Amino acid sequence: MARKQFRPEDGSTSASSKFGQMIGEAFEKVVIALIVDYLEKAYPDCEILEPSEGAQLVTLKMLGGSSRQLDTVITMRESDAPVALLETKWLKDARHHNDKGAWILQLREVKKRYATIRGAAAVLAGYWTEGVGIVLMSEGGIKMVLVATDEEIYSTIQPRLDEFLGENSFVLNAEQARKRYPRPWDLANCIIWLEDENELGNVAESWLHFEKQEKDGKLSTGEELIKRAIDELLSPLPEAPQIRQFKISLEIDTGNVIYQEFVDVEEVADFVHTYYRNPEKILERISP
Repeated sequence: MARKQFRPEDGSTSASSKFGQMIGEAFEKVVIALIVDYLEKAYPDCEILEPSEGAQLVTLKMLGGSSRQLDTVITMRESDAPVALLETKWLKDARHHNDKGAWILQLREVKKRYATIRGAAAVLAGYWTEGVGIVLMSEGGIKMVLVATDEEIYSTIQPRLDEFLGENSFVLNAEQARKRYPRPWDLANCIIWLEDENELGNVAESWLHFEKQEKDGKLSTGEELIKRAIDELLSPLPEAPQIRQFKISLEIDTGNVIYQEFVDVEEVADFVHTYYRNPEKILERISP
């Protein structure tokens, strides 16, 4: 069955969405394939949890009762209990930093629901900034793995675009694309052509091999960074795990919340004792 071909008169929004959607789907496929292969070789006791029948994504509960769909949940074989979460996201421009970042941060609420989860990682491509990574780690304990920038991804599409359009081709510039895609109908038609020719997977595979400089100056490919993140998530449990931090949240019947973090158990006891059945202290804390 022939795919829909986009035309200039169709409008740019649907063509732009199609182009970005197919980049995101191709990226997700190669990342999941890499994870599956690495688990089989390095962690044969682990596997990716399959969605329930008729579903495309795995659904896990969050603290509070609502549900969250995830593309990659690692479990131990013969068990449905999640042990690690990975979310794969492509980002075209900074306009979606907040909503996609907030979506990833919901992994924090899933972690609270399942004590078996050791951690979570966000495997990203596109226009993500270092600041987003800091927020993900500080707010959610989620490790950011930036596999390829938007410039790098477009650099792999450019020669295919030139081949597809011939003398009518144009330069796919990342800075311009963050504002608006040039001739999005041609971009959409090109990426549809790549998939029809079974070439899109090969292009996406190349995204895993761009090198990134780490804090120690070492260069590592996206593939190596993903594998290292999995190693950190699936490191063996110690014989004597210790509590690292206490987070106490007191929900008051007025709707206020008194929240505090501790590392000393005696401070926790003092904190609870201060406010338990002590309306005066509660009012003192929650009054503006």
